[in-house]
Amino acid sequence: MASGGVTMQAKAALDETRRAVGDTGQSLPITRRRFLLAAAAAVPGWPCALAAARPEEWVAPELLDLLIETEREALLEALVTRITAGLTYPELLGALAEAAARQVRPYPHVGFKYHAFMVLHAVDRTTRHGPSEEAWLPILWAADTFKGAQAQEQSRGGWVLPDASRARTASRIGRSVRQHPERALHQALDQWDAEAADDALLILLQQRAPEQVLEGLWRYGARDFRAIGHKAITVANCARLLPTVSRARAEPMLRSLVLALQNHRGEPNPATTALAADAPWRNNQERIKRLERPTTPDAEATDANSAALSHDLLAVLREGSADDASAALAAALARGVPKTRLWTVVFAAAGELMLREPGILAVHANTTSDALFLGAKRAADSDTRTLLLLQAASFLPLFRDLIGGDGDAPQLSRLEPASPVAGVAADSAEALEAVFAALSASRREAVPKALGYLEAGGCEQAFMRRARHYTVERNQGAHDYKFTEAAFRNAAAMPEHWRRRYLAASVLYMNGPDDSEDPAVTNARLLLADAGARR
Repeated sequence: MASGGVTMQAKAALDETRRAVGDTGQSLPITRRRFLLAAAAAVPGWPCALAAARPEEWVAPELLDLLIETEREALLEALVTRITAGLTYPELLGALAEAAARQVRPYPHVGFKYHAFMVLHAVDRTTRHGPSEEAWLPILWAADTFKGAQAQEQSRGGWVLPDASRARTASRIGRSVRQHPERALHQALDQWDAEAADDALLILLQQRAPEQVLEGLWRYGARDFRAIGHKAITVANCARLLPTVSRARAEPMLRSLVLALQNHRGEPNPATTALAADAPWRNNQERIKRLERPTTPDAEATDANSAALSHDLLAVLREGSADDASAALAAALARGVPKTRLWTVVFAAAGELMLREPGILAVHANTTSDALFLGAKRAADSDTRTLLLLQAASFLPLFRDLIGGDGDAPQLSRLEPASPVAGVAADSAEALEAVFAALSASRREAVPKALGYLEAGGCEQAFMRRARHYTVERNQGAHDYKFTEAAFRNAAAMPEHWRRRYLAASVLYMNGPDDSEDPAVTNARLLLADAGARR
């Protein structure tokens, strides 16, 4: 079981998550006329949001002001007016990322209102992989979500990201910081000194590209379990957004990220106190120092057709402690098991947590695994890549213990396929729609139907397109975007047998045709339809 300190920290985050999930706040009233207009599936003659989807090259200050200063009830209409006048999707995405970074503080929790920032990479991916007629809807939904988060921040006294000019001119910053800002940044992060970290970051950004600065932050995203994975998710969010935004927008985004990484919610300084939330970090750093790779890997360990090792490792993640899990994966590395196979084990274990209890904790087990995997692919340092894998393994038993339940939870390997609908080919478009329609009657019954569709040769791309459609139209909050995109990325990294089963399990947290429509999306579609009719 997880230690008391970790459980207390993560349970506090879970309690507030449960209160916050699904709270979309107030939006424009839906009249009969609005509803009828919103029923249109497409906007004739409306340009695709991605027609000019180049990276944002310049910053329009007035767009940032519009996002921050416009009342929530008027923002979507104002943005549609700007879109009609030529506003591009990358410009809006970049401005929204900066607005969220400047206006929404990642305290007291990295999560909740801060999802206005963290969700943007998933919104972007949904947009880029979705149908053209829906391409403006996710980003307009995200703009409405930002206004809700901004209002929550203001209700708690208000907060804005401090003026950046102070670090550039303050005489209190020593010469060593100015000469070696990267070292100073990491020292400040190690000491959990938020002000010193911000100072060093601002100086470092004058010398290095944002992507180079981010390289040193992957480790800190994996450092602790306090925010049930949100710190790693925030690093991944920035990593995925940076190539799309201007350098000027990157600065507040990275400052917000560094602030989030140091959130320890009123505890003693973790740099001077051995706290339970940091135990996997301490243990895995020591484990990596002792890790040795064989010159000749074990034949069984590298045999892609041998399932025994994967099942043995999954058993440890199902039943063992956080330390057992990382120790088992480290031992596999020492035998020469490829990291790709070990990440499959991580994703499969996260998928099994969804089968155990398809709630917010299982969601974060999957989205955190996705974020850590991104870091393990992109980090330049080999030890960092290994550390992220071991931290991912350690976190899964911590999620499992918070979820609770017995040891007889369903396993991916034991899933049995079922026909989605009687008398219809299991790989047909009608069968696919039946999978999502089944979610309204019983989400658990939808799992074998999804597996039946996929095992019969149903198109995985069609499955993902349909899931994204319902995420846009019927989402219940930011977690729907985050989970859906993370699940698809995780599945893409798995062998076919595991991928199909993982995708089938993922429907447990997806949306279907009978879920309630998102009011902000309905209003955005109406406004786009009205604007399109006037073109």
